[in-house]
Amino acid sequence: MFLTDPALRRIAADTNDVLPEHLWRHDTATLDPIGDLARLLHTTARDFTDSTTSLDQALARVSVLAEKARQGLAVRADLHAAGYHQVLTDALTARERHTVLGAGLITTYRAWRNHQTIGDGDERHLLLRRCDPSQGVATLRRKDPSTWQVVPDAEAATAFDIPYPDRVVGEVTETDHGWTPTAYTDPQHRQTTSVMAYPLPVCDDLASACRSLLRWWHLRHSDAWRSRTPAQLTPAELAHLAS
Repeated sequence: MFLTDPALRRIAADTNDVLPEHLWRHDTATLDPIGDLARLLHTTARDFTDSTTSLDQALARVSVLAEKARQGLAVRADLHAAGYHQVLTDALTARERHTVLGAGLITTYRAWRNHQTIGDGDERHLLLRRCDPSQGVATLRRKDPSTWQVVPDAEAATAFDIPYPDRVVGEVTETDHGWTPTAYTDPQHRQTTSVMAYPLPVCDDLASACRSLLRWWHLRHSDAWRSRTPAQLTPAELAHLAS
């Protein structure tokens, strides 16, 4: 699954960039302004990750205290929560530090990113919903200059309720009219006239074309499928696929 690292997840949420790792680490040995930015970004990312852990622990303590207080309120109709001042203060302090570090992380990342090119190779990574890591990541593998095979990560498979984590679910092709998705789970099906390759409606952009593939497979594995092809879907179903 992508974006398990807090710093990478925050960067994706704020910038829509999906990085497979801390790519800036390759610049940390460079003795120039880019190297300076990379080293600062490395330190900030590490501090942000530590802060994420600290904030999570502080919020967990608040949750435990709140549950005990609720139980006491139910039993005695009164509130006795020893130590709540310190617990709440710790949580607020952790939140403030996390907010500052998060802003610093994004500012430093943008400065470093201005000098780097990301995602111009034969493999790239895309949030399935802009700036929303909770919907998962699609890995795109170039098949030809205008076509990419699509592989959803485990988080995407869960979000769209399909049984294909880390597996090819089809391809998307850029045309003069937008992006055309074709759903399949075996690349051999695409190379033949197999009925297991499903052409889907043209989409406006790359992300919606990738979502269309996952939505098709969700439908394909649901009771609503009823052995239909995309051409047999209702207008509302087709519109949902392409949205």
